[in-house]
Amino acid sequence: MICISCGRTHRYIASSIDQGMHWLRSDDAVGLGICSFCEDSVPAWDQGARDVRTLAIAKVSNKRETDLPGWLIENAKIPSLPHVLIEIYKELESDTAGIERMIELIQTDPGLTARSLQLGNSAYYGSSKQITQVADAILRVGPFDLWALLISTEVKSLFFGIRPDLLDMNIFWRHSLLTACACRKLAEQQGIGSPGDLFIAGLIHDVGKLVFLQQMPIEYADVVASHTFGDDCSQLEERLLSVNHAEIGAKLFESWNFPERLIQLTAEHHSADADDPDVMLLRQANGLAHHYLDRQSSDADQEGEQQVDMGPIIALYERLTELVL
Repeated sequence: MICISCGRTHRYIASSIDQGMHWLRSDDAVGLGICSFCEDSVPAWDQGARDVRTLAIAKVSNKRETDLPGWLIENAKIPSLPHVLIEIYKELESDTAGIERMIELIQTDPGLTARSLQLGNSAYYGSSKQITQVADAILRVGPFDLWALLISTEVKSLFFGIRPDLLDMNIFWRHSLLTACACRKLAEQQGIGSPGDLFIAGLIHDVGKLVFLQQMPIEYADVVASHTFGDDCSQLEERLLSVNHAEIGAKLFESWNFPERLIQLTAEHHSADADDPDVMLLRQANGLAHHYLDRQSSDADQEGEQQVDMGPIIALYERLTELVL
């Protein structure tokens, strides 16, 4: 008898009875079974799986049906962000922020170093003098703007293969970047939360949608087809898929070991009853970004935008857009 999940033999199981090992399922006719070490394979066995390939397929199917968020994240073909970017933003937000530490962090990653120099030498900054040092790039672009450009570019590069008939990626990233800029400026204007935290939260708040579109394009097509402008797509996702993009995004960032605060903001950004000032600000920024880019909001939304000084938000957005998108 052999366990078709882990390969343990009957002899091994018999010799480990005193340790609690035993057969959960067995088929003497074919000499196969499921040992107590592989309890998660029992449902697949009960569905008729009697070989490794069928067992694997059945386990994936069961995982998807019983834990869709877990299945999506396990199968997502998405590398994590360079952790150094999170460390840089922590440094920028600290009371003792200095460019020396930022230089050290960027230089630990060759890709970020090259990108920093590329941005610093961009024609946008109007200097004919080529720079070759990260320190010069920081001075020319500005510490926060360089970090914002780096993280915006990195997040944008993580997702590929999204069907254009389901999502216009250019519009998606414009909305994400504008939401991030609105978050930062609103936080500064209102004295709420951390502008750095909220900038990242705005930039990544809809990433869960991209996970859906990568892993479940056919199913998510129903969400796209059923969604009408102005409706809360998260409620539609819950009705059609049993989980929304905010939950999926939070699950992804948890797997990336993001700071707990960013995970929380992502998870709650569609919570209408949230009383967290940061969540409320993120929701406001999200609404402002939708209205500014779509120009199809209700009168109430237009009135809300008129109560906000959009000038600094749009100035930051246009500066970053020219360099990132």
